Amino acid sequence: MSIFPVEMIFNILAGLVFLIYWGITFVILYHFSRFGIGVQPKKLAAIFLFGSVILSVIVIILFMRIDVGFFFL
Repeated sequence: MSIFPVEMIFNILAGLVFLIYWGITFVILYHFSRFGIGVQPKKLAAIFLFGSVILSVIVIILFMRIDVGFFFL
């Protein structure tokens, strides 16, 4: 039995990837809404946010269904 199980390391890595992804998403949304002139960039930011949320939910659902221990037998 190791100090850090493989599942915990995998979960921490996945959490870091999500943190980086949402950091980049925030920067893109901020620049679309702050520096865009007119309504079009704000609409694009809303569409981008909606798509990002949907993709994140799908990835989280799929991640919860993966048995990580199966890969490291």
